[in-house]
Amino acid sequence: MYHGQKLAKLGRDSQHRMLMFRTMVTQLIRHERIKTTLAKAKALRKEADRIITIAKRNTRLSHSLTYSYLTDRQVIPKLFKELRLRYKDRQGGYTRVLKAGSRLSDRAKMAYIEFVENDLVPLRDYKANNSKFAVVRKPTPQGTVFNYQEKESGKIYSSALALNNRFKRLEQLKKSNSTSN
Repeated sequence: MYHGQKLAKLGRDSQHRMLMFRTMVTQLIRHERIKTTLAKAKALRKEADRIITIAKRNTRLSHSLTYSYLTDRQVIPKLFKELRLRYKDRQGGYTRVLKAGSRLSDRAKMAYIEFVENDLVPLRDYKANNSKFAVVRKPTPQGTVFNYQEKESGKIYSSALALNNRFKRLEQLKKSNSTSN
């Protein structure tokens, strides 16, 4: 039977795994972004969201629960004074996992886990196109020419007239041929 299989064991016994998650949640609250393996980051997301949800209650019991869960008492004021207020209107989803390639030593998939709506420098610039190649449009008398070129060197790999410009050109040629005959 498949009961209780939703927990990622991560190759550790339960006590070691629980202490690892407690330490990682504490570090995540302190730094607001940590780098770890992808499997640990996905499992840590559940624990971190649970602690934020408990802190949002702001009761005496929530203070004692977080006090007993976190390994460093110095992050508790940040949890209750900063993070609780930041996420008071948000209904879950307090963390995001961003893939970060592979570790060189053992090729393990790495990821960053961070709190959303943070003040850190973003890891990815979503406004800029970070690709290696670009499509460049150049207007010409025949129509718009599309060049597929490398951004750094400017080397053009392929060039073509826009399809609608080709159709316009063909129509013009047909008209000119029919009028000349």
